[in-house]
Amino acid sequence: MTNPVRAPEAILADLARFPDEFYRLVLAGHEDDDLFQPAQDGGWGVVEILPHLRDWEEIYLDRAHKLVEEDRPHLPAYDDELWAIERDYRGQNPIETFEQFRELRGQLVEFLTDLAPEMWLRQGEHGAYGSITLQWLADHICDHDREHLQQAQDALA
Repeated sequence: MTNPVRAPEAILADLARFPDEFYRLVLAGHEDDDLFQPAQDGGWGVVEILPHLRDWEEIYLDRAHKLVEEDRPHLPAYDDELWAIERDYRGQNPIETFEQFRELRGQLVEFLTDLAPEMWLRQGEHGAYGSITLQWLADHICDHDREHLQQAQDALA
């Protein structure tokens, strides 16, 4: 595990603003058809990115609770490679999916807000990354957000 780059306050600010930022930079001003187009390189379009964000947000919220409420919980690794097919991402309404993501993100931010500083240092054992802290996990979520925001913007370019 590497040390987190961001302090808890910066992480919370990033997490809280991301849904509005994604909406403004990706969803606002685009027709529904735009959201269903694949990326120019054949990769995911917005219609796949949004359910991916929502599905991971459920996992992140669960992991945050476990890190705070359990002693050194095991956090399994997931192989999300086939989720787009198995969970029919293209068959989901992007706007409804975004609202589900926004709701889950709000729950995560609410949960993390006002945690005592020592809670950010609580550890768990991640199936792929080894020993991680809540702060590392939350910092990782910020990186995941940025990666998929850029991917979505590229898909609409």
